[in-house]
Amino acid sequence: MTIIRPDAKPLKIVWVISDGIPGHFNQSKGVLLALEQLYSLKVEWVELRLKSGIYRRILNWLLNHWLIRQTKPSIALLPFFYRGQLPRGKPDLVIGAGGKSMFAVAWLGQAFAAKTIFAGSLRQLKPELFNAVLILEPSIQAPFISLQTSPMPISQSLLKQAAETWLAEEHQHGQCQSEKPLWAMLIGGDGAGAHYQDSDWSNLALQMNALAVEHNIQWLITTSRRTGANAEQILRQYLNPVDVLDAVWWSEKPRPVTSSYLGLSQVVYCTIDSMSMIMEAVSAMRPVVAVIPQHFAPDQNFQDAINRLQQQQLVVQTSISTLKESGNNILQLKPLEQEPLKKLADKLQVALEK
Repeated sequence: MTIIRPDAKPLKIVWVISDGIPGHFNQSKGVLLALEQLYSLKVEWVELRLKSGIYRRILNWLLNHWLIRQTKPSIALLPFFYRGQLPRGKPDLVIGAGGKSMFAVAWLGQAFAAKTIFAGSLRQLKPELFNAVLILEPSIQAPFISLQTSPMPISQSLLKQAAETWLAEEHQHGQCQSEKPLWAMLIGGDGAGAHYQDSDWSNLALQMNALAVEHNIQWLITTSRRTGANAEQILRQYLNPVDVLDAVWWSEKPRPVTSSYLGLSQVVYCTIDSMSMIMEAVSAMRPVVAVIPQHFAPDQNFQDAINRLQQQQLVVQTSISTLKESGNNILQLKPLEQEPLKKLADKLQVALEK
């Protein structure tokens, strides 16, 4: 249990429904960060796992049916569909992200007469079951709240703190701070329609070398659990060490440095396979370049989300083969001017006080 109590704010008991997926976890943390602007929070993280995907249709029908008939669902029935244990007491707010958590958020909100916030697409579930539904698609109809980025646990103060902590630790270890501007490269791996070949990794490193020379910068690089040792070996083979201030090779020695790197960097590059990384970088109010391998075939929803970010001049897409030319495209970008969490807090206040 976490208790967050800023002064002079009403206390709210919040249940966060989690399906254990890191991206959904981060979105829920982003919603909490926005809610902290409005309330003192007593937070309970509730891990509930949908027992079977075949229950989706049943849950859709049940929740919509109960809404129409204006009847409350029974808490005693929820364990038939979900594994997990509920906290004692009752919540003021129930929040969650991801399709498997959606039904539990709606169920608990109806059962306890609590306010509900869900991040994601409702599909066939009636929006009247929620007080706020956070989406990326344009919408002006309540309870939908259209956002430029997914909710992320990022603020300028948190990024500054992470950067300062990193610099202090590096100084303690005898590392020197770079006198050059820093750019970040956040690297994922196969996924979301992206498939990387060895030639993609070697080309990426060579293009990064060229960018470093042309723009007189140094890189902060982190791979992820999906990158793999083979890709990391190729990158290290071709990267020019003098152009790299710091690197985390996940298969060798993982370290959570994304917030530190975002706080330190002027520009952020992300491989396009991770929407979560891209949203974090955009939320950090930095110019963002999405890096595309030779083989990339995303589904329509993913491509639409990337295209929206590019149309809003928050992200520019570029292939690995033309990466060295992307430095000039950064000037076309217009990073967010207002912190996303503050904008979200304003919108949630309106939705929750109706």
